Amino acid sequence: MGSIPRYIQREIALESDRLDFTEYSLAECEAERKALAEGIPAIIIRFDTALRARWVNSWTGRKYPRALGQSCSEIFCQKSEECGNCAVRRCLQSGVVESTTRMVENRAKKQRVVYDLVASPVTAENQRITGVIVMAYDMTEKHELQQRLRHAQKIEAIGAIAGGVAHDFNNVLTPIMGYSEIIRLRLKQSNYEDESILDYIDEILKAAGRAKYLAEQILGFARGTEKAAVVQYLHPIVKEVVKLMRVTLPGTTVIRQEIFEDCGRVAVDPVQMYQVLMNLCVNGSRSIGDGHGELLIRLAPTQYKKDGRKWIELSVWDNGLGGRKMVLAKDGDCSLSSDDYDAGSEMRLSVVKDIIDSMGGETEIHDELGKGTVFSIYLPVQDEKGSIEDNLALKELKGGSGTILLVDDEPQVVKVTGEILRGLGYSVVGRTSAPAALELFEATPEIYDLVMTDLVMPGLTGIELSTQLRRIRDDVNIILLTGYSDKVNRDEALEAGIDEFCTKPISMRELSSVVARFLAGDTVTRK
Repeated sequence: MGSIPRYIQREIALESDRLDFTEYSLAECEAERKALAEGIPAIIIRFDTALRARWVNSWTGRKYPRALGQSCSEIFCQKSEECGNCAVRRCLQSGVVESTTRMVENRAKKQRVVYDLVASPVTAENQRITGVIVMAYDMTEKHELQQRLRHAQKIEAIGAIAGGVAHDFNNVLTPIMGYSEIIRLRLKQSNYEDESILDYIDEILKAAGRAKYLAEQILGFARGTEKAAVVQYLHPIVKEVVKLMRVTLPGTTVIRQEIFEDCGRVAVDPVQMYQVLMNLCVNGSRSIGDGHGELLIRLAPTQYKKDGRKWIELSVWDNGLGGRKMVLAKDGDCSLSSDDYDAGSEMRLSVVKDIIDSMGGETEIHDELGKGTVFSIYLPVQDEKGSIEDNLALKELKGGSGTILLVDDEPQVVKVTGEILRGLGYSVVGRTSAPAALELFEATPEIYDLVMTDLVMPGLTGIELSTQLRRIRDDVNIILLTGYSDKVNRDEALEAGIDEFCTKPISMRELSSVVARFLAGDTVTRK
């Protein structure tokens, strides 16, 4: 057998080189494909024509370790039957790229994951579709941010409505409080002997004072701003939240309360305390679940620390299953075991801890499987005194003399405020229109010793009216009254040249005290 001809040897060598190059190119392409698939932070899966996963990238393997061999619906929908209007099925049938957004329930972690899913067909040389490649991007964070933005917009709208309602509510409260105080003062001055009538009037004033307090909470919510801490009793807040929870939580949840009213005053922001207690009640209700359960809200004095100070304890107990292994970190983060993951619960408890920390208090959680959970708040008792009812205990009202221009677009507010001021010895000229008041003042500016004006009025606001009045007479004193404003607070009003800023409804005591600062005079005895 002869040797292989030289030209054939050359062809064999060239073909061998071509095969080596082709093998190298294929290996290089495979490496590039793998690097590309592994480098993209997304789930990438190749499905066959039966929509079974035949290849996954490592990102998929971390998210869904059992994905290989599973169907599209088992991976993305967590169910065996194919979901309706499946984008992957549409892509397989049409041969065109399909996209959709899919929300997946991660039952193991009790989370929802949102994916933007793109399905692309895989075709052979004869244009036959041999499968589908799916790329799924985790859009959960973006989705949650969008949800929060929509929620924030809803809250903003509710806040605007709440502010308007509170403004009207304060205008209604003004004559109720004003006329009640006028009646009480005149009965006392005439030595009226039926004390029960005076007691009834006091109860009206107490109720009106609490209604004013509630309106302030609504306004605080509407403005979205925090108030400075106020030294006060907590039991009115606790009782109001209990009433609200009884109509808010499911009827299967029984709410009990143990309240010791004389456990001392604490320095808190009332709006934030409402938020704290409501968060704890909602968490307790979620712990109970859909079945029958019980919440106990307790307020009592305690010896929390041996530091010589008095403390109060506000606790919320639920008889849910417990055993959630909740931990409150020093940085305010709250974490739960993965078996009972609840992002909402973590957020609410973290908010509670942040608020209580800012008030100089402390928080504790006691949680036991089968016995429920107790969340306790500890706040130091303050020595300073003051409460809603204290206004009624004052015996003297300050009166005086002088002419006051009173401006408010609510006729009842002008009428009752003018009646109170006249009873204190002042001469009052009332107007229900800012332009009309400006015209009146311009005619005889020298006769007015003081101007009292509402803030929110048609035509001219109180600030705008004050500016016009000061151009006519720059030394006139001006008091601004308001039932609501989301644009002007006390500091801003004073910076604008207003001499004093008061919120409606204003009590007779407050009104007499404020006016007397500018028109000092006699004292009216209130027996």
